[in-house]
Amino acid sequence: MIAPLARTPAEARLYMDINACPACGGNGFQGTSVVMLQDGQFYERHTGPCEECGSPREFVFRMPTELELRLGAADFGGPEPSELLDPGEWMTVAEVSADRDAGATKADLEYAAAAAEEVLKFLPPGSDVADAIPASAFHSPVGRDAYARMPERYTRGRLMAIARALREAAEAPYDDPPGPA
Repeated sequence: MIAPLARTPAEARLYMDINACPACGGNGFQGTSVVMLQDGQFYERHTGPCEECGSPREFVFRMPTELELRLGAADFGGPEPSELLDPGEWMTVAEVSADRDAGATKADLEYAAAAAEEVLKFLPPGSDVADAIPASAFHSPVGRDAYARMPERYTRGRLMAIARALREAAEAPYDDPPGPA
């Protein structure tokens, strides 16, 4: 069984939330999960119906071999880049989460900052190598579209500025928007 690595439960949950149902395009999924052991590797299998059309859905992830308990809503993983989401998907999550016009809360800003920090993990290491994330790192339709719209956004300097601004916004005093009337 070859499955992508889900570094944390938060990363797996985000992946399941943003991957649309092939039958209807809906994004709702609340399944059950089971842990499996195969060839010395642990896997987590999530199954359940699409919340919109009822079609069966399944997600299978490899689990980290080094168990580190990270259960926070924005604890996505260690220093390695994600195998589940590409840099364009992470940046899209950051943008959507930080949208104050849509009523972003302080928790949303923290989530956005963490997502933007995930994008940085795709940069080639060191200062003497490429100063941008290579186009080949964008493998999903959402990611390729995000890159095509604004490839200059994925340079080292630009990404660091975006992540820093979101982190500062998340840590600044902020009154959450009022709830529905």
